[in-house]
Amino acid sequence: MTRIRAAVIGAGGIAGAHLRAYATHSERCEIVGIADIDEGAAKSRADEFGGRAFTDGLSLIDQLQPDAISICTPPKFRIPFVEAAAARGIAVLCEKPPARTLAETQAIVDAMSGQLLQFAFCHRFHAPLNAAQALIRGGTLGAVVQIENRFAFRFARAGNSWFTDADIAGGGILIDTLVHSIDIFRALTGQEIERTQAALSSTLPIEVEDSASLLLRSSGGALGTLNCSWVTPIAESFVRIHCTEGQALIDYNAGAGLRYRLADDAEWSELEIDSPDRFARQAAHFLDCVEGKRSPLVSGKDGLAVMRVIEAAYESAGVQR
Repeated sequence: MTRIRAAVIGAGGIAGAHLRAYATHSERCEIVGIADIDEGAAKSRADEFGGRAFTDGLSLIDQLQPDAISICTPPKFRIPFVEAAAARGIAVLCEKPPARTLAETQAIVDAMSGQLLQFAFCHRFHAPLNAAQALIRGGTLGAVVQIENRFAFRFARAGNSWFTDADIAGGGILIDTLVHSIDIFRALTGQEIERTQAALSSTLPIEVEDSASLLLRSSGGALGTLNCSWVTPIAESFVRIHCTEGQALIDYNAGAGLRYRLADDAEWSELEIDSPDRFARQAAHFLDCVEGKRSPLVSGKDGLAVMRVIEAAYESAGVQR
């Protein structure tokens, strides 16, 4: 069976995650090209994972015309690569956030109309989260009442990175990190978000927010409190789900499992989950979509839904964009 010819535009940290994920599926796909404006970075990735190195993603698309590409550039630079891929019928896995604004996200979705577009909200493929979804959908935990989420760590490069350049990134930690939290909330509740209230702050001398909190209400009445920070020294990554019949906890720092406790349980139950990491599972799903076996779990519709909440959050916090 012919392998899928995959390429990656961008050679930074998240591009490395995509490349490693594709490499775990080498029986299904071949990495044919890697592009980055940093020639050394592109060559280093190509030496490690194979394929040709380019300093221009448009040249890669034009010369190689791969079957699929991961777009892992900063948000500001994605639209031309999406448009070039769309013109050639190339499937696209686009990193988060989808773009800097809702309007730019709409432009990406419009460009890929009728073609395969998946947004890389990788937590959709985190096995403990999928296990929690199964407990909710199967009725074990009852209806979702509240969801608590925190993603926080000390970001050492915050003052010297494109992540804190509003023109390139579109904002700060709200758009960079809480996009995941919003998508997680939507995935667990199975509902759209109808109310959004945000509070932002900056402790560091940077032009964007380095800490953010969101209060959400879904169309079905579930509430979410989502928090993230680049300045708190104790790293925390967890999702706590409060339901009418029990509670579940996903602690990313405590291993690969899921803990849950029902109303009449004296002790917590542990689900140990042995599966590939979320990036490998995300890549496998994308390759399934390229082969026509599935439809994208995280589609253009999902990207737009998350970005509507991001726009509403910045507006509620009084940020002009």
